[in-house]
Amino acid sequence: MRRLTFAPRPGWEERLRAVGFTWYAPTPEHPVPYWGEDAAYAFTPAEIERVAAASQELTRLVLDATGHAIETGRLAELGIPAFLHAAVRASWERDDPTVYMRLDVAYDGQDVKLLEVNAQTPTSLIEAAVAQWQWLEDRRAAGELPGTADQWNSVHEALGAQWAHLIRARGVGHVHFSAADVDEDIATVTYLRDLAEQAGASSSYSSVAQIGTSPESDTLLDTLTLPIRHLLWLWPFEFAWESPDAAFLATTHTRFIEPLWKTVTGSKGLLALLHERHPGHPHLLPATLTPGALGPAVVRKPLYSREGQNVQLPGEPTTPGDYADLPVVEQAYTDLSTFHAPDGPRYPVLGIWIAGDEVCGMGIREGRGRVTDNRATFVPHVILPEGV
Repeated sequence: MRRLTFAPRPGWEERLRAVGFTWYAPTPEHPVPYWGEDAAYAFTPAEIERVAAASQELTRLVLDATGHAIETGRLAELGIPAFLHAAVRASWERDDPTVYMRLDVAYDGQDVKLLEVNAQTPTSLIEAAVAQWQWLEDRRAAGELPGTADQWNSVHEALGAQWAHLIRARGVGHVHFSAADVDEDIATVTYLRDLAEQAGASSSYSSVAQIGTSPESDTLLDTLTLPIRHLLWLWPFEFAWESPDAAFLATTHTRFIEPLWKTVTGSKGLLALLHERHPGHPHLLPATLTPGALGPAVVRKPLYSREGQNVQLPGEPTTPGDYADLPVVEQAYTDLSTFHAPDGPRYPVLGIWIAGDEVCGMGIREGRGRVTDNRATFVPHVILPEGV
């Protein structure tokens, strides 16, 4: 794995906007460029084969541990409120279908280690599936990369095939899409909606604030008070279960995409169950829900948190955030690969994309610190033969 540098493409901002990617520039909330136009990570084919094989094994382990947690009554340990337990179990037993998931892993050129699972509302999707492929095509066309340069990236095709499976084999016909009023979330949902329609689904859209409930309806309702049968909801379940009308989560006949059983897969507490079931596994870091059981060299993470909030590395203060009141999981610390840029070090984390239960590609976010937070930048990748 190498970090390469490039001059910006002519008109690169317009190129990104052309594929629906508009949040590439710094903002007050994200004070550094979100898209890395000046760099890329290069891998050999053998490295990609190693990462893909490890990630497929991790996907199997994650889904197995999810089922184990549900079937053995471990949901409270994972921070899931008691009123949802029966509904989560019913969702798993129905085998409610999934479209996608992302695993975040550390890779040092040899070993792959699972850091976290982003199960219900994974983003950086347009960047990985579309924008970095456009980048590769542009660099090849300009002669800056050889024509044989490739990318581990069948995310677009795999997601389309998964939608086709849901429509053909899982009874999904009309899908309602919903997101918060945030540019990235809306764009992500619009991209997924386009894929679903290309696969044959019909669709509609409402913002999260417009989704309603009624005592007279056994489903959620859209702005026209029409029933919602299938809802792709880019809204965290842990936000929804703290809302005033949270009881609907346990009773509604609306089927969520991603499904309610993803409350389990989305809890960082699952890292402890993975270690419990597979101690010493080469792709898992030791983790525990018992404070202090692993000693001091641990990373402390809330069971549910986002963008590196309220994370504590060994010997360092806890990062700021909104999740300080949650129980934590402790995970053995592992170093991230470190690369040097003119303005300081970079720490890449590989985001592995899964469609259904099959790995299908990779995106990379490089942090400016060892916790991947809102100063992280998405950087494309390329596969080059040895010696190129």
